[in-house]
Amino acid sequence: MQITGNHQMARTVRHNDESEREGYIRNGGKEVKLYTSALKAFQCNNRIVMAQRKHLDSFLRGRIIGRLECGRTQLEVSEELGIAQSVISRLWQRFQDNEWYCE
Repeated sequence: MQITGNHQMARTVRHNDESEREGYIRNGGKEVKLYTSALKAFQCNNRIVMAQRKHLDSFLRGRIIGRLECGRTQLEVSEELGIAQSVISRLWQRFQDNEWYCE
């Protein structure tokens, strides 16, 4: 599928615990659904960046640590949750150093 013309990001949605991402763009008046790989390509080509967050809440920190403890890689967790890999790495290091990271 080729996306042409004037288009813009409408929304990004996450589903279930697997966090498979879907994105919708407007292409000539209709919404087109893109899944993870196509969505990433669209975002990179159009310089759409993730919203910056200053702090992760304790529930999200727990989800991240839980996924890492189950054997997922930092990159997988980063992509699943839409959080920069450097943030995941820093949280994991603090968790390992302190046994739990709370703020």
